Amino acid sequence: MDRAIALVTGIALGLFGLIVTAIATIEHMARQILASMGIVGELQTALLVILLVGMIVAAFRVFGGAFSVLISLVLILILLHALLATAGVPLH
Repeated sequence: MDRAIALVTGIALGLFGLIVTAIATIEHMARQILASMGIVGELQTALLVILLVGMIVAAFRVFGGAFSVLISLVLILILLHALLATAGVPLH
């Protein structure tokens, strides 16, 4: 029974890690695309906020329940990072 629980937990954590990696990759690609189009600063942050809010809504629709809450927390942390970086708050 312990092996089954460990297997399910490992699969869930692996899936969560994969989803978080995909989200971070999408955010990074969007940031690069906006920068290459000449959109930087506060406008870029505003567009990224819209993207991240859309991804939070999508996470709740696709996954539902506790898993979407975890993904939403990660997205909110990414959102805070983007907002604080734009405001000039040191993140180290």
